[in-house]
Amino acid sequence: MKNILGFILIIIPGCCSDNDKDGKIDNISNEYRDITKNLSVQKFDTIKTFILENGDRQTYCNMYNDNPHYSFEGFEAYLNPEIGQGNINCDPEISDFNMIVIRDQNADPQYYHILIVRQGDLENKEIFFTVPAGIKEEKVYLMKYYEYDLDLMERKIYLYIDQINNEINIY
Repeated sequence: MKNILGFILIIIPGCCSDNDKDGKIDNISNEYRDITKNLSVQKFDTIKTFILENGDRQTYCNMYNDNPHYSFEGFEAYLNPEIGQGNINCDPEISDFNMIVIRDQNADPQYYHILIVRQGDLENKEIFFTVPAGIKEEKVYLMKYYEYDLDLMERKIYLYIDQINNEINIY
């Protein structure tokens, strides 16, 4: 009887789980995490607009020049253009911005890349020439940074998101 009960307890949760809606388990990837529940598409755009309207310009990497930038308390935030180096000078007249990069020089890792995928982005070859498996539109993702533990990064990113929400008063 104990063996049958143990078998039922193992099998039933797997059979009845709602995680597998599309044939793929939600939010399980070695390359990204869906963080839309904690940072909605609307909040991402609010943060992007805030940086564009209240920030300055700084180059933080060799890929782009003059990224839109804002100094939050304890860390920096940059915007990357959605068409990559097709907008090397980060001109808002050329393209929108689909990535917020958080840099905290006192943290490990120092960089966190938050990607928004808007409606129509996956079909636009200027934005995505290859689409990572499982990526969906109208979602916000934390992208893997080198070999850092993505689970740890996901736990840490929420602290930065909360700080941004508090500083610019979005909830």
